[in-house]
Amino acid sequence: MIRYLYDPANAITALGLVLSTTAIYLALVGCYEIGICFALWALLADDLDGMIAKSLPNRSAVTAQIGAAFDGFADLVYAAVFPAVVILSFNAFSALAFLAAVCLMLSAALRLSYFSVFRLDVDGYGRGLPLNNDLFVLAILFAANRYLVIGRLGGIVIGAAFLLSILHLSSFKFPGTGTALRLANLTLSTAGSIALLAGEFAP
Repeated sequence: MIRYLYDPANAITALGLVLSTTAIYLALVGCYEIGICFALWALLADDLDGMIAKSLPNRSAVTAQIGAAFDGFADLVYAAVFPAVVILSFNAFSALAFLAAVCLMLSAALRLSYFSVFRLDVDGYGRGLPLNNDLFVLAILFAANRYLVIGRLGGIVIGAAFLLSILHLSSFKFPGTGTALRLANLTLSTAGSIALLAGEFAP
C-alpha cells in the first residue's frame, strides 16, 4: 500500500494530513490561531493534490480510485475533525460544545458521502456549503477576536457550528471547481493566515 504514496497527488494528500494532524494537536494544547493556520494550509494542499492528479497523464485507474478515497478522508480531517476539536477544546469540552461538534461531524460525513456518489452537477456546481468554509469562519472569528476582543467567542463558535451544519446539508448550489474557486481559497487562506499569525506574534 505504501507504494501509492509515491504518486505525486497522493503524496500531497499525505502532506495535507500531516498538516491537519498538527493543527489538531495545536488546538488541543490551546494554540488555536496557529492551529487554524495549519488547517488552512491543509486546505491548500487539498486544492493542489486535485490539480496535480488531473495533470498526470499515465495515472492508473486503481491509483486514482485510492487517491479519491484518500482525499475524502483528508477532507474530513481538516474540514470537520479539526473544527470539531476547536469547538470542544475552546469551550472546555462542555455539553453544548459536544452537541455542536457532533452535528458538524455528522453533516460533514453525510455531505462527503453524498458527494462521493453524486459528484458535481454538469455545470460544475455542488449542493450545499462546502466543508472548507468552516475554516474560513473560524479564521475570521479568531482573527477578529485578536483585534476586537469578541465577547462570548465560545458561544459564537458553537452557534456558527450549528448554522454551518445546516448549510452543509442544504440544497442550494455552490461552485465546486474551477480556477476562480481555487483562487478564492488561496486568497482567503493567505489572508486568514496573515491575520492570525500577525496577531499571534505581535509584540
